This record gives sequence, C-alpha cells and structure tokens, in this order.
Amino acid sequence: MRKTVLIADDHPVYLLGLRTLLQSQAGRYEVIHEAVSADELVEKLTKQPVDVVITDLSMPGQQHADGLALVQYVRRRWPDIVVIVVTMITNPGIQNSLSRLGVQAILNKNSLSVDLLQTMKSLFSPTARKATVVKNEVAVALSPKEMEVLRLLLRGLTVNEISAHLKRTKQTVSAQKSSAMRKLGVTSEFELYQYAQQLGLNS
Repeated sequence: MRKTVLIADDHPVYLLGLRTLLQSQAGRYEVIHEAVSADELVEKLTKQPVDVVITDLSMPGQQHADGLALVQYVRRRWPDIVVIVVTMITNPGIQNSLSRLGVQAILNKNSLSVDLLQTMKSLFSPTARKATVVKNEVAVALSPKEMEVLRLLLRGLTVNEISAHLKRTKQTVSAQKSSAMRKLGVTSEFELYQYAQQLGLNS
C-alpha cells in the first residue's frame, strides 16, 4: 500500500525536487499535499492527514512562525505521522532538539537526491518503525514563555527590559533564558541568537 505524503518548502526549486524524487517511486509514495508555508502545512494536514510529512525547517507563517514550534505541533497533534525535516542548517543544537521532539530523520538539502528515498525505505522497515516509537516517547520543547524571551532577546532587549516588558522578575527571565539554552544545547548567547534566527524566531 502506498504511503501518502505532504511536502513543504517555501522555495519552488526544492519543492519541485522533492516532488520529482517521490514521483520516481510512484508505486510506494503518493504526494497528495504541497505547502509553501507553515500555516498551509497545518491547514492541509487538518483537512486530510498523511503518512509522511517532509518539510523544510524554516518557512514563513503566522500561527507557526518558527520551525521547532511547527514540528512540536505536528508531532503532538498527529503523533502517528512520520516527520522528515530537510534543511541547510547544521547546528547540532537544532538537530538534537528535533530528535528529542521525535523527528524520524533530518536530511541536508544538498544530499536529498541520494539520501531521501533510502531514508524513507529504511524508516518503513519493521525494525526501524519499532525503534522510532520508543524515540518518540521523549519530547522536549521550549515553553511559550521561553519562546517569548527568545523573541525579545532577538529584538535587542536586555534581560532587564524583557523583565519590565513581560512584567516578570529579572530572576524569572534569566531562568527562562538559561532553560532555553539548556534545552537547545547551546552554551553561549551568540549560539543562542544564531539558533533562534535559524528557526525564524526573529520573524
């Protein structure tokens, strides 16, 4: 039985590439949705869920503006969907966070033509599916309050200014910042800013 697939990327060339690769295996996979934004991805899944979502990490969107939040939402609402993230980002912190959220594969866009179909074949083997079920039980993500702090940091606000803006104590804001850094696997403010920008938290 063919697996139904949603592909998502805001760059037409990559979207075309994904479609072409999957059409070469038409007996195994059927692309029934295409999306060019995070919101469109969620909208189409809501109308008709699929077996597999293959999505870029950084796409525009209003309701789901950053990649990590989008993946978290999809994994929570449709836990049985296999999620494959394709990205140019190589930050280990991002990759670790995606793995903790239960993403079954993280692929580099530069090697999609080689890796995608091979990865999908291995994911749908019986042994691989059992392994991912265990992996999916561990899910770590930023809280909404930690997301707020990151967005304000990216706007150039200091901890003191964020404290006044959000009406939280400086200690609380500092703790939320530290917690976010720990979850994301970063050890400096520079890495934190780089990570958050790559996820689209500055949009």
